[in-house]
Amino acid sequence: MDYLDPNFVGLRTENAMYRFFGRNAFGSVVGMTIHLFEDGADAQAQAAAWGTWLNGLFA
Repeated sequence: MDYLDPNFVGLRTENAMYRFFGRNAFGSVVGMTIHLFEDGADAQAQAAAWGTWLNGLFA
């Protein structure tokens, strides 16, 4: 765990940093960002994989 409060979760791994923003507390949607630090990381493939997983959670 990198950072945690009631409206924010930050996770840091060896190759990435994941941020979840609880904007729902302010009437908006939950947001997420991913920062990839791995050489040759395929951002589009990662975005597609996360999108598929997140859409499956809320389907």
